[in-house]
Amino acid sequence: MKLKSSETSKPVTGRWQGAGIFCLALGVRLFYLVSYLNSPLAGHYRTDHQFYRDWGLDLAQGTGNATAAFTQGPLYAYFLGFWYWLFDSPETLILTLQAFAGSGTCLLIYASAQRLFTQRVALIAGVLTAGFGPLVFYDIMLMKTFFSPFFTALILYSSLRFREQYHLRWLWLAGISIGLAVLVRENHILLMIPVLLFLWQNPDAERASKKICYQSVLVLISACVILLAPVTIRNALVTGEFVAVTTGGGEVFYMAQGPDANGYYSPPPFIRTHPMFEHEDFRLEARQRTGQPALSPAECSRYWFWQGMKSAAADPLRSGKLTLTKLQILLNDYEVPDSAYFQTTREWIAPLPYLPTFGLFSGLGCLGLIVSFSRRKQLLLPLGLLLVHIISILLIYNFGRFRAGMLPLWMLFSAVGIDWLWTAWTRPAVNRWPRLAAVPFVILMTLFCMLPQTGRIQAGYPEDEAAYDQFLQSRQQILQQVNRLKKQMGSNDTGSAIPLASALMQLERFKEARDLLLPLADKDPDNLQVQKFLGSILTQTREWQAAIAHLEQAHKLDPQDAEICNNLGSAYEKAAETSQPENSAELFNKAARYWQKALSLDPQSAFARYNLARNKIRLNQDSQALADLNLLLEEHPGFELAEQGLEPLVISPDSKLSAEEFQAAARSLEQLARFYEQTGRKPFQKHALQLAEIATRRSKEQN
Repeated sequence: MKLKSSETSKPVTGRWQGAGIFCLALGVRLFYLVSYLNSPLAGHYRTDHQFYRDWGLDLAQGTGNATAAFTQGPLYAYFLGFWYWLFDSPETLILTLQAFAGSGTCLLIYASAQRLFTQRVALIAGVLTAGFGPLVFYDIMLMKTFFSPFFTALILYSSLRFREQYHLRWLWLAGISIGLAVLVRENHILLMIPVLLFLWQNPDAERASKKICYQSVLVLISACVILLAPVTIRNALVTGEFVAVTTGGGEVFYMAQGPDANGYYSPPPFIRTHPMFEHEDFRLEARQRTGQPALSPAECSRYWFWQGMKSAAADPLRSGKLTLTKLQILLNDYEVPDSAYFQTTREWIAPLPYLPTFGLFSGLGCLGLIVSFSRRKQLLLPLGLLLVHIISILLIYNFGRFRAGMLPLWMLFSAVGIDWLWTAWTRPAVNRWPRLAAVPFVILMTLFCMLPQTGRIQAGYPEDEAAYDQFLQSRQQILQQVNRLKKQMGSNDTGSAIPLASALMQLERFKEARDLLLPLADKDPDNLQVQKFLGSILTQTREWQAAIAHLEQAHKLDPQDAEICNNLGSAYEKAAETSQPENSAELFNKAARYWQKALSLDPQSAFARYNLARNKIRLNQDSQALADLNLLLEEHPGFELAEQGLEPLVISPDSKLSAEEFQAAARSLEQLARFYEQTGRKPFQKHALQLAEIATRRSKEQN
């Protein structure tokens, strides 16, 4: 639908400049991508990156968790799942697509700046965004971060195009972009506010009446709701309660405002810092504090949100100081890491060391905001979008990637600051010196923002970065070994193939290792080493049926190998989870038989006993499972996976354990807690003690 306009839209100028900016941005990102693929970082995924990758693989194979509300924004997981469903190993393709999207962000900022400022400002903004180091870093990363700057730029551009042409399709695009951004991170819903204010701001009464304003607002909100409704409905169907997108927002807010908050990521002492455990630990603590073991994930999230609010309201002075600390962190050059280290990556991947960082533009961005204030009504939209990003960061703790969404807007206002200073040389002398007086402000602001923050030292980031750098150096040595073995290996050289495949597995290049060994396994099916090794590799690539075939062949060649039996059991288990319901029972039974055989061949096999215990939990054989887990911890006191088996036995309301068995479970958990204490892992110790306390309480309740 088109709303009629009394004016024709302004012709878009500088198309060749726009094309040049896109090509520059794409060239920088593809250069970075090639360097990344040849570096020790390639193929290694940590915490959130691994979480999303595994989630995408689960979706592609139909094994995703369909019984719980989302705990993190689902958009990127489904994006990954689509490409994993289409292709065998699409990581390079995915990163290439992200490079194009990041280049599109630069083009959108350039086109938006044309409509807001002069052509020169647009050119400067486009070039700055194209070569800005942190944006390049976040664009070429198997992580959802690149979506945030892209959708922010798209919201800005499509809203400006609507004001320019009054075509409702641009409003649909803006609303859809907001909805997609919310599916990345829920706080992006705040981006709706400046767009609504922009639509309500009516500079030309003849062009748009109040009725059209109402219509525009309705279209924008409808487009956003249409995107979010399927997710909300899905969550309601699987949980029976209202969950807009995720159930983790309250927990994040508590970490940002609670008693342990310091401006950085500072989890409470009861939290194990991994996406696999973090949300569950919050829920367990909420249920413990409230005395309501049936508290749902959404209710737990609301509980932590109000706890965060109470903590912030209890000491307003502390909350104010904390907000100022977050503002300093926000404007500082340092990219606060979570599972990716910008500073360390700069030492390994070209052209990152030569690209500018945030601190270099902190002063220029502030100057641009100051000089733009006189045009605040005309610049309501970009100023509002930037303010929303800043507020959302100040409300929560700050990772470098959390400010990624505001970076294109900051480059836009940095370009305004550069242009404002540049005009000092083209204006009459009477106007030159007042403008040049701003230079010391820019220099001092930049120097201040380049200073190292003492908080990051206290948070332990330098030690983490040093450890990560050492880890990358070890991977670099393995990479050099791989290159050397590839040169030495002949076409049928089995002796060199196994060490090469082993090195590739250490680099997590499982599919390359698979492709190396498959021809050798076909040519020599009686080679035990090749069959065994290939079967293990195929479990890593999630090719369960192929893994079963090669492990079965290895088992025929050596029926007394306990490791082969255990791996066969695990492969059958995964095949059962991905098979049709009518076939799963038989596959689970085969898995149990192989685990039992592995245990008979090696009674000390910790993994075989643990897998058998898990299978008994699945069959509701709680007492037998507990006996296996207790024996496992007697034989292997530091076997941490046993806790994952004990947890459902202890906390499940359907647990069939007796009072004596609950007490035995408590003793095993206390033993694990002592092990965690000895290894200096206090959050794990706290969690084990919490479970032991629950087991003790349930034991007393049964007496």
